[in-house]
Amino acid sequence: MIKGRTLLIIFILPILVVSCKDIAYEDTEVYPTVIEKLSEDELIARNQRYHQQNNNRICSTLNEYGYTGFSRVLFQNDINPCLTGTFPKVHLPYQNSLLVQAKQSLVYNSEFTNVEASNSLVLKETLPLNGCTICEGPNINNVPLQWKFTFQEQQMNGVEVEGTEINVYVDSYGVNRIWGNWYTFNDPGFTEVGYLDAQNKILNMELSYQNENQQTIRQTITNEHLTESPTLAFVPIPIEDGLAIHKCWIVPVKLSQSDSTKWHVKVSVKTGEVLSVEIL
Repeated sequence: MIKGRTLLIIFILPILVVSCKDIAYEDTEVYPTVIEKLSEDELIARNQRYHQQNNNRICSTLNEYGYTGFSRVLFQNDINPCLTGTFPKVHLPYQNSLLVQAKQSLVYNSEFTNVEASNSLVLKETLPLNGCTICEGPNINNVPLQWKFTFQEQQMNGVEVEGTEINVYVDSYGVNRIWGNWYTFNDPGFTEVGYLDAQNKILNMELSYQNENQQTIRQTITNEHLTESPTLAFVPIPIEDGLAIHKCWIVPVKLSQSDSTKWHVKVSVKTGEVLSVEIL
């Protein structure tokens, strides 16, 4: 009996070791996630599939990454196709079903929007787009013909993803355009660089901007410019032929002798590298 038990343990242990290695390998994810630009042929084919999927009812186009985010890359003659499109002149009072349509369209087009579930969408603004149904004579009117629904930026594990607000337009026939998209990407799940370290990393860094007279104003960062606490965000950083989705500390920097924030310096939580600087 003892030999039998010993033999059983010998056979089980290698299996456990192999299983642990497999789990560790599967949990290893590439970071940062890189979103690559599509070739012209790939983008045109993908855009055609997008429009066919929506019965050619949507006037908006895909961006250079093949998503519903705004770009002019597929605009013929550099003209927004939604500015020249024709939409029904039908009075469209607000009703909840319009919002439902907007949400459903984003999930239905998840291949192009990266929105997988409607309950992840948070409404930011509802705006009527008015026009006339009676456009001549003494009874000309001005009533809602479309509704624009704006959804808040994507959240990944409670952290906002910059630049991912989505606008959906609905008329009496349904959704006619989608501008904006979310991303599918990996969260490193850690912050090797804390926010105080991020602030220290940018001390003595020189920033600049142009004033109203087109004069270049330069400022060297000191502690007096770093009185506002940094916040976490995922930031799509442009790289050659694509975007890299980094987790960053957004460090606000104030103007000298002012309470106004002029810059957001974006610092990698993994390396402490300054990835971009945004002038507000």
